[in-house]
Amino acid sequence: MEVVHYATDSPCVGNMKCLACERVTPAWQSSGMGESFPHFYCDTCSSVIHREQDKELVDPVEPSQQLLDQIATALPNCPCGGRFRPGANPKCPHCRAEYKHPWSPVQRLTLPHVILLDGACLIRDRLYSYQVSIGSKAKYWLRVVRRALA
Repeated sequence: MEVVHYATDSPCVGNMKCLACERVTPAWQSSGMGESFPHFYCDTCSSVIHREQDKELVDPVEPSQQLLDQIATALPNCPCGGRFRPGANPKCPHCRAEYKHPWSPVQRLTLPHVILLDGACLIRDRLYSYQVSIGSKAKYWLRVVRRALA
């Protein structure tokens, strides 16, 4: 999987503070212009899946629990061993607490903003998937080498 680097001062990079342990983690947020909906987080790690086949189901209709259930039954397992699920959120890499989202899973079907924590992966069905590296170029190259050796 490719590793994509974002500098700490990139316009789409910010920090998320965990309410449980109060530690800060760098995160990248999409602008929303790429229409990355629907997307679903892993229930174990902070990786995200976005599939165009799901978007084709959501785009022409009003979001509903029935539609969410239809998509949820076809969501795959995450490479970490967890499962992509509606309502799952990114997790603090330090204490594993979930960053809560104020919207219901049905409302989130049309949410275009994806948040990727440093080290998380975006898995897609039609475009290439990648891991996000936020921060120094040295950290980026370390992740590239580790991926190549794995």
